[in-house]
Amino acid sequence: MFITQDEWNTGYAEGRRHRQLNDLERSLIADRLSVPADGRALDVGCGVGELAAFLSSLGYRVDAVDWSDNALAEAAASHSTAARWLRLDIENDDWGPLHADGYDLITLRFVYPFLTHRDRTLRTLGRRLRPGGALAVITPLAAHTPAEPCDIALDEDELAQLHVGWSTAERHDSEGLAVVVLRGPRTEDGVPAQHAAVSAPPSSARVVGPVVHGHAREHHMHLLPRYYGQVEAGRKTIEVRVGTPTKRAVEEGDTIVFHDRGSDRQLDVVARRVTAYVSFDEVLDAHDPRRIDPDASRTELLDALRSIYPPAKEQLGILTFEFDHRPGRPGHPLPMSAAAYVQTVPHHTVYGCLYIRDEHDRPVQLRSVYGNRPWQFPGGNTDAGEDPLETARREATEETGIELGQGQPRLLLTYYHHLGCGWPMGKIGFIFDGGNLTTEQLRRIRLDPAEHDLWAIHDLDEWRRLMGDVRFARLEAIERARTGHGPQYLVTGSADSPGRTTPPVPTPQPEAQT
Repeated sequence: MFITQDEWNTGYAEGRRHRQLNDLERSLIADRLSVPADGRALDVGCGVGELAAFLSSLGYRVDAVDWSDNALAEAAASHSTAARWLRLDIENDDWGPLHADGYDLITLRFVYPFLTHRDRTLRTLGRRLRPGGALAVITPLAAHTPAEPCDIALDEDELAQLHVGWSTAERHDSEGLAVVVLRGPRTEDGVPAQHAAVSAPPSSARVVGPVVHGHAREHHMHLLPRYYGQVEAGRKTIEVRVGTPTKRAVEEGDTIVFHDRGSDRQLDVVARRVTAYVSFDEVLDAHDPRRIDPDASRTELLDALRSIYPPAKEQLGILTFEFDHRPGRPGHPLPMSAAAYVQTVPHHTVYGCLYIRDEHDRPVQLRSVYGNRPWQFPGGNTDAGEDPLETARREATEETGIELGQGQPRLLLTYYHHLGCGWPMGKIGFIFDGGNLTTEQLRRIRLDPAEHDLWAIHDLDEWRRLMGDVRFARLEAIERARTGHGPQYLVTGSADSPGRTTPPVPTPQPEAQT
Protein backbone atom coordinates (compact mmCIF):
# COMPACT_ATOMS: atom_id res chain seq x y z
CA MET A 1 0.00 0.00 0.00
CA PHE A 2 1.48 3.35 -1.08
CA ILE A 3 1.63 6.03 1.62
CA THR A 4 3.86 8.90 0.46
CA GLN A 5 3.83 10.97 -2.71
CA ASP A 6 7.23 9.54 -3.73
CA GLU A 7 5.88 5.99 -3.38
CA TRP A 8 2.97 6.81 -5.66
CA ASN A 9 5.27 8.44 -8.24
CA THR A 10 7.56 5.42 -8.15
CA GLY A 11 4.65 3.05 -8.53
CA TYR A 12 3.31 4.83 -11.61
CA ALA A 13 6.84 5.04 -13.10
CA GLU A 14 7.15 1.25 -12.69
CA GLY A 15 3.85 0.69 -14.49
CA ARG A 16 1.75 -0.35 -11.49
CA ARG A 17 -1.95 0.48 -11.93
CA HIS A 18 -5.34 -0.10 -10.35
CA ARG A 19 -7.81 -2.27 -12.28
CA GLN A 20 -9.34 -0.72 -15.37
CA LEU A 21 -12.78 0.86 -15.40
CA ASN A 22 -15.33 -1.95 -15.92
CA ASP A 23 -18.68 -2.04 -17.71
CA LEU A 24 -20.67 -1.92 -14.44
CA GLU A 25 -18.98 1.32 -13.41
CA ARG A 26 -19.54 2.86 -16.83
CA SER A 27 -23.21 1.89 -16.97
CA LEU A 28 -23.93 3.02 -13.41
CA ILE A 29 -22.35 6.39 -13.97
CA ALA A 30 -24.07 6.85 -17.32
CA ASP A 31 -27.51 5.63 -16.17
CA ARG A 32 -27.71 6.84 -12.55
CA LEU A 33 -25.79 10.11 -12.76
CA SER A 34 -27.34 12.01 -15.63
CA VAL A 35 -25.39 15.00 -16.90
CA PRO A 36 -27.16 18.33 -16.26
CA ALA A 37 -26.76 21.33 -18.57
CA ASP A 38 -23.30 22.82 -18.06
CA GLY A 39 -22.51 19.85 -15.83
CA ARG A 40 -19.19 19.87 -14.00
CA ALA A 41 -17.38 16.90 -12.47
CA LEU A 42 -14.41 16.58 -10.13
CA ASP A 43 -12.41 13.34 -10.22
CA VAL A 44 -10.37 13.06 -7.01
CA GLY A 45 -7.28 10.83 -7.27
CA CYS A 46 -7.66 10.59 -11.04
CA GLY A 47 -4.51 8.51 -11.62
CA VAL A 48 -3.82 8.11 -15.33
CA GLY A 49 -7.17 9.67 -16.26
CA GLU A 50 -9.38 6.79 -17.42
CA LEU A 51 -12.46 7.79 -15.35
CA ALA A 52 -11.97 11.51 -16.02
CA ALA A 53 -11.90 10.83 -19.77
CA PHE A 54 -15.10 8.76 -19.53
CA LEU A 55 -16.87 11.56 -17.63
CA SER A 56 -15.79 13.97 -20.32
CA SER A 57 -17.25 11.68 -22.99
CA LEU A 58 -20.61 11.86 -21.20
CA GLY A 59 -20.64 15.64 -21.46
CA TYR A 60 -19.14 16.77 -18.16
CA ARG A 61 -16.54 19.49 -17.97
CA VAL A 62 -14.00 17.78 -15.76
CA ASP A 63 -11.42 18.84 -13.21
CA ALA A 64 -9.12 15.88 -12.45
CA VAL A 65 -6.75 16.06 -9.47
CA ASP A 66 -3.95 13.82 -8.21
CA TRP A 67 -0.78 14.35 -6.19
CA SER A 68 1.39 12.15 -8.44
CA ASP A 69 3.27 14.07 -11.14
CA ASN A 70 3.90 10.86 -13.07
CA ALA A 71 0.20 9.94 -13.10
CA LEU A 72 -0.84 13.40 -14.29
CA ALA A 73 1.80 13.43 -17.01
CA GLU A 74 0.49 10.13 -18.40
CA ALA A 75 -3.13 11.30 -18.11
CA ALA A 76 -2.41 14.54 -19.99
CA ALA A 77 -0.52 12.64 -22.71
CA SER A 78 -3.37 10.14 -23.20
CA HIS A 79 -6.42 12.39 -22.70
CA SER A 80 -5.07 15.90 -23.12
CA THR A 81 -8.37 17.70 -23.75
CA ALA A 82 -10.64 15.59 -21.52
CA ALA A 83 -10.00 17.54 -18.32
CA ARG A 84 -8.08 20.18 -16.47
CA TRP A 85 -5.27 18.09 -14.99
CA LEU A 86 -4.40 19.58 -11.58
CA ARG A 87 -1.66 18.51 -9.19
CA LEU A 88 -3.35 18.67 -5.78
CA ASP A 89 -3.15 16.85 -2.45
CA ILE A 90 -6.87 16.86 -1.66
CA GLU A 91 -6.27 16.60 2.11
CA ASN A 92 -3.50 19.17 2.56
CA ASP A 93 -3.25 21.63 -0.37
CA ASP A 94 -5.21 24.80 -0.96
CA TRP A 95 -8.36 24.19 -3.02
CA GLY A 96 -8.08 27.52 -4.83
CA PRO A 97 -7.49 25.91 -8.26
CA LEU A 98 -10.83 24.06 -8.10
CA HIS A 99 -13.91 25.48 -9.79
CA ALA A 100 -15.44 28.16 -7.55
CA ASP A 101 -19.07 27.35 -8.45
CA GLY A 102 -18.85 23.72 -7.34
CA TYR A 103 -19.60 20.42 -9.08
CA ASP A 104 -22.58 18.30 -10.07
CA LEU A 105 -20.56 15.09 -9.61
CA ILE A 106 -17.51 14.28 -7.50
CA THR A 107 -15.89 10.85 -7.86
CA LEU A 108 -13.34 9.03 -5.71
CA ARG A 109 -12.31 5.81 -7.43
CA PHE A 110 -9.92 3.61 -5.42
CA VAL A 111 -9.11 6.68 -3.30
CA TYR A 112 -11.24 6.62 -0.14
CA PRO A 113 -9.31 3.80 1.66
CA PHE A 114 -6.10 5.84 1.34
CA LEU A 115 -7.48 9.02 2.95
CA THR A 116 -6.08 9.89 6.37
CA HIS A 117 -9.16 11.93 7.40
CA ARG A 118 -11.99 10.18 5.60
CA ASP A 119 -15.07 11.73 7.23
CA ARG A 120 -13.64 15.23 7.24
CA THR A 121 -12.60 15.06 3.58
CA LEU A 122 -16.00 13.76 2.44
CA ARG A 123 -17.81 16.47 4.39
CA THR A 124 -15.67 19.16 2.81
CA LEU A 125 -16.16 17.69 -0.67
CA GLY A 126 -19.90 17.56 0.04
CA ARG A 127 -19.91 21.31 0.55
CA ARG A 128 -18.53 21.62 -3.01
CA LEU A 129 -21.56 19.87 -4.53
CA ARG A 130 -24.10 21.90 -6.39
CA PRO A 131 -27.79 21.43 -5.37
CA GLY A 132 -28.89 17.99 -6.53
CA GLY A 133 -25.30 16.87 -7.01
CA ALA A 134 -23.85 13.47 -6.09
CA LEU A 135 -20.60 12.09 -4.69
CA ALA A 136 -19.62 8.60 -5.90
CA VAL A 137 -17.17 6.39 -4.01
CA ILE A 138 -15.88 3.35 -5.94
CA THR A 139 -13.92 0.89 -3.84
CA PRO A 140 -12.89 -2.77 -3.67
CA LEU A 141 -14.77 -4.94 -1.17
CA ALA A 142 -12.63 -6.42 1.61
CA ALA A 143 -14.52 -9.71 1.40
CA HIS A 144 -13.37 -10.13 -2.23
CA THR A 145 -9.84 -8.81 -1.81
CA PRO A 146 -6.80 -11.03 -1.07
CA ALA A 147 -5.26 -10.60 2.36
CA GLU A 148 -2.02 -9.06 1.06
CA PRO A 149 -3.54 -5.83 -0.40
CA CYS A 150 -6.55 -5.79 1.92
CA ASP A 151 -5.81 -2.24 3.08
CA ILE A 152 -6.96 -0.88 -0.28
CA ALA A 153 -10.50 -2.26 0.32
CA LEU A 154 -13.41 -1.44 2.65
CA ASP A 155 -15.26 -3.85 4.91
CA GLU A 156 -19.00 -3.65 5.62
CA ASP A 157 -18.62 -1.42 8.68
CA GLU A 158 -16.47 1.04 6.74
CA LEU A 159 -19.02 1.07 3.93
CA ALA A 160 -21.81 1.74 6.43
CA GLN A 161 -19.81 4.66 7.79
CA LEU A 162 -19.92 6.25 4.35
CA HIS A 163 -23.66 6.84 4.77
CA VAL A 164 -23.17 9.00 7.86
CA GLY A 165 -23.90 12.66 7.23
CA TRP A 166 -25.78 12.16 3.92
CA SER A 167 -29.51 12.21 3.22
CA THR A 168 -29.44 9.23 0.83
CA ALA A 169 -26.95 6.50 -0.07
CA GLU A 170 -27.32 4.11 -3.01
CA ARG A 171 -25.02 1.10 -3.30
CA HIS A 172 -24.33 -1.30 -6.18
CA ASP A 173 -21.94 -4.28 -6.00
CA SER A 174 -20.35 -6.24 -8.84
CA GLU A 175 -17.10 -8.05 -9.56
CA GLY A 176 -15.71 -7.35 -6.08
CA LEU A 177 -16.40 -3.60 -6.24
CA ALA A 178 -18.90 -1.39 -4.45
CA VAL A 179 -20.19 1.81 -6.03
CA VAL A 180 -21.76 4.05 -3.38
CA VAL A 181 -23.60 7.16 -4.56
CA LEU A 182 -24.16 9.77 -1.83
CA ARG A 183 -26.57 12.69 -2.11
CA GLY A 184 -27.76 15.45 0.20
CA PRO A 185 -24.78 16.27 2.44
CA ARG A 186 -25.82 17.39 5.91
CA THR A 187 -24.22 19.88 8.24
CA GLU A 188 -23.30 19.06 11.83
CA ASP A 189 -26.80 20.28 12.78
CA GLY A 190 -28.36 17.63 10.57
CA VAL A 191 -29.75 20.09 7.98
CA PRO A 192 -28.86 19.96 4.27
CA ALA A 193 -25.58 21.71 3.48
CA GLN A 194 -25.63 24.37 0.76
CA HIS A 195 -22.81 24.73 -1.73
CA ALA A 196 -20.21 27.28 -0.68
CA ALA A 197 -16.77 27.96 -2.09
CA VAL A 198 -14.10 26.63 0.25
CA SER A 199 -10.60 27.82 -0.56
CA ALA A 200 -8.96 26.48 2.60
CA PRO A 201 -7.78 22.85 2.54
CA PRO A 202 -9.74 20.25 4.51
CA SER A 203 -6.89 19.87 7.01
CA SER A 204 -7.61 23.38 8.28
CA ALA A 205 -11.20 22.45 9.08
CA ARG A 206 -12.27 21.69 12.63
CA VAL A 207 -11.89 17.97 13.32
CA VAL A 208 -15.22 16.46 14.36
CA GLY A 209 -16.55 12.94 14.55
CA PRO A 210 -19.19 11.33 12.37
CA VAL A 211 -22.58 13.01 12.45
CA VAL A 212 -26.11 11.66 11.99
CA HIS A 213 -29.08 14.04 12.13
CA GLY A 214 -27.13 16.50 14.24
CA HIS A 215 -25.88 14.05 16.87
CA ALA A 216 -22.07 13.86 16.80
CA ARG A 217 -19.82 10.85 17.13
CA GLU A 218 -21.96 7.99 15.88
CA HIS A 219 -20.34 4.86 14.43
CA HIS A 220 -21.88 1.78 12.79
CA MET A 221 -20.82 -1.86 13.16
CA HIS A 222 -22.47 -4.92 11.60
CA LEU A 223 -22.73 -8.17 13.55
CA LEU A 224 -23.66 -11.71 12.62
CA PRO A 225 -27.07 -12.66 14.11
CA ARG A 226 -25.41 -14.80 16.79
CA TYR A 227 -23.35 -11.92 18.14
CA TYR A 228 -26.14 -9.37 17.69
CA GLY A 229 -28.37 -11.59 19.84
CA GLN A 230 -25.71 -11.64 22.56
CA VAL A 231 -25.57 -7.83 22.59
CA GLU A 232 -29.36 -7.56 22.51
CA ALA A 233 -29.61 -9.87 25.54
CA GLY A 234 -27.06 -7.85 27.51
CA ARG A 235 -24.56 -10.75 27.56
CA LYS A 236 -21.88 -9.42 25.20
CA THR A 237 -20.26 -6.17 26.38
CA ILE A 238 -17.01 -6.02 24.35
CA GLU A 239 -16.64 -5.84 20.58
CA VAL A 240 -13.26 -6.60 18.98
CA ARG A 241 -12.12 -5.08 15.67
CA VAL A 242 -8.85 -4.50 13.83
CA GLY A 243 -7.40 -1.01 13.80
CA THR A 244 -8.64 0.44 10.51
CA PRO A 245 -8.83 4.25 10.31
CA THR A 246 -12.61 4.11 10.72
CA LYS A 247 -12.38 2.08 13.92
CA ARG A 248 -9.56 4.21 15.31
CA ALA A 249 -11.89 7.20 15.01
CA VAL A 250 -14.14 5.78 17.76
CA GLU A 251 -13.58 7.50 21.10
CA GLU A 252 -14.84 6.92 24.62
CA GLY A 253 -18.33 8.35 24.99
CA ASP A 254 -19.17 7.89 21.29
CA THR A 255 -22.33 6.12 20.16
CA ILE A 256 -21.95 2.71 18.52
CA VAL A 257 -24.88 1.47 16.44
CA PHE A 258 -24.88 -2.30 16.01
CA HIS A 259 -26.68 -3.70 12.94
CA ASP A 260 -27.91 -7.29 12.67
CA ARG A 261 -26.69 -8.75 9.38
CA GLY A 262 -29.64 -11.14 9.37
CA SER A 263 -32.38 -8.50 9.62
CA ASP A 264 -32.97 -4.77 9.70
CA ARG A 265 -32.69 -4.61 13.50
CA GLN A 266 -30.28 -2.21 15.14
CA LEU A 267 -29.49 -0.98 18.63
CA ASP A 268 -27.33 1.77 20.04
CA VAL A 269 -24.90 1.75 22.97
CA VAL A 270 -22.21 4.04 24.36
CA ALA A 271 -18.50 3.21 24.11
CA ARG A 272 -17.28 3.23 27.72
CA ARG A 273 -13.64 2.36 26.98
CA VAL A 274 -11.57 1.94 23.79
CA THR A 275 -8.24 0.10 24.17
CA ALA A 276 -5.54 -0.75 21.62
CA TYR A 277 -3.64 -4.06 21.62
CA VAL A 278 -0.94 -5.66 19.51
CA SER A 279 -2.60 -9.06 19.00
CA PHE A 280 -5.70 -11.12 19.70
CA ASP A 281 -3.74 -13.10 22.30
CA GLU A 282 -3.06 -9.88 24.20
CA VAL A 283 -6.76 -9.00 24.06
CA LEU A 284 -7.80 -12.33 25.58
CA ASP A 285 -5.14 -12.02 28.28
CA ALA A 286 -6.58 -8.62 29.26
CA HIS A 287 -10.30 -9.39 29.14
CA ASP A 288 -12.67 -12.12 30.20
CA PRO A 289 -13.42 -13.89 26.88
CA ARG A 290 -17.04 -14.33 27.99
CA ARG A 291 -17.55 -10.59 27.62
CA ILE A 292 -16.58 -10.91 23.94
CA ASP A 293 -18.41 -14.17 23.18
CA PRO A 294 -20.25 -15.67 26.16
CA ASP A 295 -20.92 -18.89 24.25
CA ALA A 296 -17.35 -19.78 23.25
CA SER A 297 -14.22 -20.96 25.01
CA ARG A 298 -11.02 -18.94 24.77
CA THR A 299 -9.64 -21.32 22.13
CA GLU A 300 -12.85 -21.18 20.07
CA LEU A 301 -12.94 -17.39 20.31
CA LEU A 302 -9.32 -17.02 19.21
CA ASP A 303 -9.92 -19.32 16.24
CA ALA A 304 -13.05 -17.37 15.28
CA LEU A 305 -11.27 -14.00 15.42
CA ARG A 306 -8.40 -15.22 13.26
CA SER A 307 -10.79 -16.77 10.75
CA ILE A 308 -12.44 -13.36 10.34
CA TYR A 309 -9.21 -11.33 10.37
CA PRO A 310 -6.20 -12.93 8.60
CA PRO A 311 -2.64 -12.12 9.75
CA ALA A 312 -2.37 -9.05 7.49
CA LYS A 313 -5.41 -7.59 9.22
CA GLU A 314 -4.19 -8.50 12.71
CA GLN A 315 -1.00 -6.56 11.95
CA LEU A 316 -3.11 -3.38 11.83
CA GLY A 317 -3.47 -3.71 15.61
CA ILE A 318 -6.52 -4.68 17.64
CA LEU A 319 -9.12 -2.44 19.26
CA THR A 320 -11.59 -3.43 21.95
CA PHE A 321 -14.77 -1.42 22.46
CA GLU A 322 -16.25 -1.89 25.92
CA PHE A 323 -19.82 -0.64 26.08
CA ASP A 324 -22.53 -0.36 28.67
CA HIS A 325 -26.27 -0.18 28.18
CA ARG A 326 -26.77 3.57 28.19
CA PRO A 327 -28.60 4.73 25.04
CA GLY A 328 -26.48 6.74 22.63
CA ARG A 329 -29.34 8.12 20.56
CA PRO A 330 -32.31 10.19 21.69
CA GLY A 331 -35.63 8.38 21.89
CA HIS A 332 -38.33 8.58 19.24
CA PRO A 333 -40.72 11.50 19.67
CA LEU A 334 -43.95 10.59 21.41
CA PRO A 335 -46.87 10.23 18.95
CA MET A 336 -48.97 12.74 20.89
CA SER A 337 -48.79 15.14 23.80
CA ALA A 338 -49.14 13.85 27.34
CA ALA A 339 -52.47 15.66 27.71
CA ALA A 340 -53.81 14.02 24.54
CA TYR A 341 -52.51 10.58 25.53
CA VAL A 342 -54.27 10.71 28.91
CA GLN A 343 -57.58 10.99 27.08
CA THR A 344 -56.97 7.68 25.26
CA VAL A 345 -56.41 5.42 28.30
CA PRO A 346 -58.83 4.11 30.95
CA HIS A 347 -59.09 6.20 34.11
CA HIS A 348 -58.96 4.85 37.66
CA THR A 349 -59.39 6.13 41.17
CA VAL A 350 -56.54 5.59 43.64
CA TYR A 351 -56.90 5.30 47.38
CA GLY A 352 -54.63 4.72 50.35
CA CYS A 353 -55.62 3.36 53.76
CA LEU A 354 -54.17 1.96 56.98
CA TYR A 355 -54.76 -1.53 58.38
CA ILE A 356 -54.92 -1.05 62.17
CA ARG A 357 -55.37 -3.61 64.96
CA ASP A 358 -55.72 -3.66 68.72
CA GLU A 359 -53.09 -5.06 71.09
CA HIS A 360 -54.35 -8.59 70.38
CA ASP A 361 -53.94 -8.21 66.57
CA ARG A 362 -57.70 -7.99 66.02
CA PRO A 363 -58.63 -5.74 63.05
CA VAL A 364 -60.24 -2.36 63.66
CA GLN A 365 -62.69 -1.02 61.04
CA LEU A 366 -65.08 1.91 60.62
CA ARG A 367 -68.67 1.64 59.37
CA SER A 368 -69.60 3.97 56.51
CA VAL A 369 -72.77 6.04 56.52
CA TYR A 370 -73.08 5.77 52.71
CA GLY A 371 -74.72 3.25 50.40
CA ASN A 372 -75.01 -0.24 51.84
CA ARG A 373 -72.91 0.82 54.86
CA PRO A 374 -69.66 -1.11 54.21
CA TRP A 375 -66.95 -1.62 56.83
CA GLN A 376 -63.77 0.27 55.90
CA PHE A 377 -60.21 0.98 57.01
CA PRO A 378 -59.21 4.58 57.79
CA GLY A 379 -58.29 6.10 54.40
CA GLY A 380 -59.73 7.43 51.15
CA ASN A 381 -59.13 8.63 47.61
CA THR A 382 -56.00 10.62 46.82
CA ASP A 383 -56.12 14.34 46.28
CA ALA A 384 -54.18 15.98 43.43
CA GLY A 385 -50.43 15.90 44.08
CA GLU A 386 -50.77 13.43 46.95
CA ASP A 387 -49.23 9.94 47.09
CA PRO A 388 -51.24 7.05 48.59
CA LEU A 389 -49.35 6.98 51.91
CA GLU A 390 -49.87 10.71 52.38
CA THR A 391 -53.55 10.11 51.66
CA ALA A 392 -53.77 7.30 54.21
CA ARG A 393 -52.21 9.45 56.94
CA ARG A 394 -54.38 12.50 56.19
CA GLU A 395 -57.61 10.53 55.92
CA ALA A 396 -56.90 8.51 59.09
CA THR A 397 -56.44 11.72 61.07
CA GLU A 398 -59.64 13.23 59.65
CA GLU A 399 -61.69 10.05 60.25
CA THR A 400 -60.36 8.97 63.69
CA GLY A 401 -58.96 12.14 65.23
CA ILE A 402 -55.55 10.53 65.90
CA GLU A 403 -52.31 10.46 63.88
CA LEU A 404 -51.60 7.03 62.43
CA GLY A 405 -49.10 5.50 60.02
CA GLN A 406 -46.10 7.57 61.03
CA GLY A 407 -42.55 6.63 59.98
CA GLN A 408 -42.31 4.18 57.06
CA PRO A 409 -45.19 1.73 57.38
CA ARG A 410 -44.98 -1.47 55.34
CA LEU A 411 -47.13 -1.79 52.22
CA LEU A 412 -49.23 -4.89 52.88
CA LEU A 413 -51.43 -5.13 49.81
CA THR A 414 -51.92 -3.59 46.39
CA TYR A 415 -55.55 -4.05 45.46
CA TYR A 416 -57.24 -3.67 42.08
CA HIS A 417 -61.01 -3.68 41.71
CA HIS A 418 -62.49 -3.72 38.22
CA LEU A 419 -65.17 -1.27 37.22
CA GLY A 420 -68.67 -2.54 37.82
CA CYS A 421 -72.30 -1.57 38.19
CA GLY A 422 -72.62 1.85 39.74
CA TRP A 423 -68.89 2.62 39.55
CA PRO A 424 -67.65 3.66 36.06
CA MET A 425 -63.92 3.09 36.53
CA GLY A 426 -61.48 0.73 38.21
CA LYS A 427 -60.05 1.27 41.69
CA ILE A 428 -56.42 0.89 42.76
CA GLY A 429 -55.83 0.66 46.48
CA PHE A 430 -52.67 0.68 48.61
CA ILE A 431 -53.15 -0.74 52.12
CA PHE A 432 -50.35 0.08 54.58
CA ASP A 433 -49.66 -1.43 57.99
CA GLY A 434 -50.97 1.08 60.54
CA GLY A 435 -49.75 -1.07 63.43
CA ASN A 436 -51.33 -1.93 66.78
CA LEU A 437 -53.22 0.71 68.74
CA THR A 438 -53.02 0.79 72.51
CA THR A 439 -56.10 0.88 74.70
CA GLU A 440 -55.45 4.59 75.28
CA GLN A 441 -55.25 5.31 71.54
CA LEU A 442 -58.48 3.43 70.91
CA ARG A 443 -60.22 5.54 73.60
CA ARG A 444 -59.19 8.68 71.74
CA ILE A 445 -60.86 7.71 68.43
CA ARG A 446 -63.32 10.43 67.38
CA LEU A 447 -65.31 9.65 64.22
CA ASP A 448 -66.37 12.16 61.59
CA PRO A 449 -70.16 11.65 61.54
CA ALA A 450 -70.30 12.84 57.93
CA GLU A 451 -68.46 9.63 56.95
CA HIS A 452 -68.69 7.00 59.70
CA ASP A 453 -71.01 6.29 62.62
CA LEU A 454 -69.34 3.30 64.31
CA TRP A 455 -65.97 1.65 64.84
CA ALA A 456 -65.46 -1.90 66.02
CA ILE A 457 -62.88 -4.56 66.95
CA HIS A 458 -63.54 -8.22 66.07
CA ASP A 459 -61.64 -11.36 65.34
CA LEU A 460 -61.50 -12.63 61.75
CA ASP A 461 -64.41 -15.05 62.09
CA GLU A 462 -66.73 -12.31 63.31
CA TRP A 463 -65.60 -9.94 60.55
CA ARG A 464 -66.36 -12.62 57.96
CA ARG A 465 -69.90 -12.94 59.39
CA LEU A 466 -70.47 -9.17 59.39
CA MET A 467 -68.91 -8.44 55.99
CA GLY A 468 -69.81 -11.53 53.94
CA ASP A 469 -67.28 -13.63 52.01
CA VAL A 470 -66.97 -11.26 49.06
CA ARG A 471 -66.00 -8.15 51.01
CA PHE A 472 -64.07 -10.18 53.57
CA ALA A 473 -61.69 -11.35 50.77
CA ARG A 474 -59.70 -8.11 50.98
CA LEU A 475 -59.36 -8.25 54.78
CA GLU A 476 -58.31 -11.90 54.60
CA ALA A 477 -55.69 -11.15 51.89
CA ILE A 478 -54.27 -8.31 53.99
CA GLU A 479 -53.99 -10.45 57.08
CA ARG A 480 -52.32 -13.30 55.15
CA ALA A 481 -49.81 -10.84 53.62
CA ARG A 482 -49.09 -9.30 57.03
CA THR A 483 -48.25 -12.70 58.52
CA GLY A 484 -46.22 -13.81 55.49
CA HIS A 485 -48.70 -16.42 54.24
CA GLY A 486 -50.03 -14.87 51.06
CA PRO A 487 -49.39 -12.67 48.02
CA GLN A 488 -49.38 -8.92 48.35
CA TYR A 489 -51.62 -8.37 45.35
CA LEU A 490 -55.36 -8.92 44.98
CA VAL A 491 -57.77 -8.42 42.08
CA THR A 492 -61.56 -8.57 42.38
CA GLY A 493 -64.61 -7.41 40.54
CA SER A 494 -64.03 -8.88 37.05
CA ALA A 495 -67.29 -10.33 35.81
CA ASP A 496 -65.42 -12.04 32.92
CA SER A 497 -62.86 -13.94 35.02
CA PRO A 498 -64.01 -17.18 36.65
CA GLY A 499 -62.92 -17.63 40.26
CA ARG A 500 -63.01 -13.92 41.00
CA THR A 501 -65.84 -12.58 43.06
CA THR A 502 -67.49 -9.24 42.54
CA PRO A 503 -68.52 -7.55 45.77
CA PRO A 504 -71.56 -5.29 45.55
CA VAL A 505 -70.38 -1.78 44.80
CA PRO A 506 -71.72 1.04 46.96
CA THR A 507 -73.18 4.18 45.46
CA PRO A 508 -70.18 6.27 44.31
CA GLN A 509 -68.94 8.80 46.83
CA PRO A 510 -65.69 10.81 47.17
CA GLU A 511 -64.05 8.60 49.83
CA ALA A 512 -65.57 5.20 48.99
CA GLN A 513 -63.47 2.04 49.39
CA THR A 514 -64.54 -1.41 48.23
